[in-house]
Parts: sequence; structure tokens; C-alpha cells
Amino acid sequence: MYDFWTSYWWLIFPIAAFVFGAWDRWLNYQRSRDALDVVKTYTAQGKDPPPELLRQVRDDPEDDDYSYRGRRAYRRYRRYYRRGPYWEWRSALITGAIAGAFWLASQQGYIPGTEGPFRFVAIILTCVAGANLAFALLSMSFRDK
Repeated sequence: MYDFWTSYWWLIFPIAAFVFGAWDRWLNYQRSRDALDVVKTYTAQGKDPPPELLRQVRDDPEDDDYSYRGRRAYRRYRRYYRRGPYWEWRSALITGAIAGAFWLASQQGYIPGTEGPFRFVAIILTCVAGANLAFALLSMSFRDK
């Protein structure tokens, strides 16, 4: 059992991410269920629920500051600048640099027994960097005018 934990200690991070993601979804479900219960209580009494409560039930809480048209424009703005050539080139350079670092680490062998795994990660990251480079070239060619 000790060998398992010393060999796979890094699994703590993805498992924790899954657990916290499930907890966040559960809390979101509880919040929306409680808001619907309050709306049902108002309608059972024959009263109109407050507009803030209806907005909370109807909309995403993150988008409360924007009207419908404003949200669409904001999403278009985000998508335009997130997937532009600058970001594609940035992704290609960063993944290329990380792939180069893994290639260097696999060749140097400072940590015994990591040459094979580092080379495997370097191969995968080189493929990802190549795909990002292709996306960067395509984003420059087919940019929305």
C-alpha cells in the first residue's frame, strides 16, 4: 500500500478537483431548488414573487449585470479575442516551450527512472504544440473580416 501512495501521489489533485466540482454542482442544485420552493410558496399564497427572485430562478447569477443583448455582445467579444491569432500563437509557444523542457529533462536524466515518462509526456506535448501551431496559422488565414 505504501508503494501505491508513493507512486501515484499526484492522483490526489484530479480526484480533489472532481470532488470539489461535484460539491459545487450539489450546492448549485440546492440553491436553485430552494429558490423554486420560495417561488412555489409565494404562488400558493396568491402573491407575486419579487422580481429579484424570479431573475435568480430564470437567469444565470453570473450574467445579472447584462441585458440579453449585452450578454450576447459580451460573449461575442470574449470569443473573438479568446480565439484570435494572438491567443493561438501564445498557446503554440507555451506548449512548445513546455514540450522542449520535457525533452530536455528526458535527455538530461537528473531524476533517475524518469527518462521514459518524461519522453512520453514530451511526445504528447509536441503533438499538442504542433496542433496549436496549425490553429495559429489557420486563425491568421481565416480571420473574420
